[in-house]
Amino acid sequence: MRTEATIEEWNKLYEIATRIKTLKPWEFLWDMDIFGILTGDIREETVFYSVLGRGGSCIGISIYEGYEAFNSYMMLTMQERMNISVEYAMSNQKCMSCYWGAREELSTKQRAIISDMGYKFRGKNNWLYFMSYEPGYYPYNLDRNEVLRLTSHLENFQLAFTYYLEKKIQIDFENGNMFLFFISKDREKWHFEEEPLPLTSFSFGNLIITDEDLLAKLKKAPKRKAVLEMEVSPLGASVTDKKYDRPANPMLSGIVDASSGMAISFEMNEPEEDSLVILANSLIDFIFKYGLPREIRVSNVIVEAALEQICEICGIKLRRVKRLHAMDDFLNSMRKFR
Repeated sequence: MRTEATIEEWNKLYEIATRIKTLKPWEFLWDMDIFGILTGDIREETVFYSVLGRGGSCIGISIYEGYEAFNSYMMLTMQERMNISVEYAMSNQKCMSCYWGAREELSTKQRAIISDMGYKFRGKNNWLYFMSYEPGYYPYNLDRNEVLRLTSHLENFQLAFTYYLEKKIQIDFENGNMFLFFISKDREKWHFEEEPLPLTSFSFGNLIITDEDLLAKLKKAPKRKAVLEMEVSPLGASVTDKKYDRPANPMLSGIVDASSGMAISFEMNEPEEDSLVILANSLIDFIFKYGLPREIRVSNVIVEAALEQICEICGIKLRRVKRLHAMDDFLNSMRKFR
């Protein structure tokens, strides 16, 4: 169940973020100049910071807690090379961000929090607000736990960035290194190291089916001439339900016939469901019902990896193309009725 932060807790977060603004880290760092901060011994729990605003109009800091979250950042940086949409990459982000923007960027709730604290902002790039990003959901206001965590993360960042400036540290960011700052649990000691980023590209795995009987049955299915297009895509419409503590942006797992453009299978996934697993199951259902398609077309390596084993076992041609014309036309027609 969602718990909201108190005004006192919000005030502490706004205070530390306001102090960071005076340091203007976006005048020193690009968004790919990554800071990592570790307060324990588990490297996978490193907190990563990407500073926004140098060379652009969006000023802020995005905070990724741990390797899994940082992997979602790598998806965003590789969005064009992987041929996935910005909407898909953003719908899979796992981070918290603080922004300095314009008044109209804030929700009514965010403006109310500012008013309750007595803050007064004026002008573009001065309105401070915070957002939480979770895969399968729309960006939303922070809950109490997130407010407390983000306050701690920004306090650590202020310490690390001040140290970075005072010591005039030079990091080879351009060649994939990061500034890794170690803080003792009592915050009495700290030091830094220059280290390679733990990830230099988006990491994804192949979907592997271990049921040998299922694979044998799939292989024996009759061959057909069908050519399919398969994709996962965010719905792009807000779904509010009492079982969610924030508005959902569900993923669609779909199959269309490449020739006719007819939708064969479309499922709207729950935010916590794996849309790629659901897509693979939809292909299995298609094969048992209609037989083996001659070819399956996908637009990116993420979907390709999810279907690769099935296609290889069954002798289906799996082809990655720049654009899925029939799929795009169908999705565009659906979104007209959102």
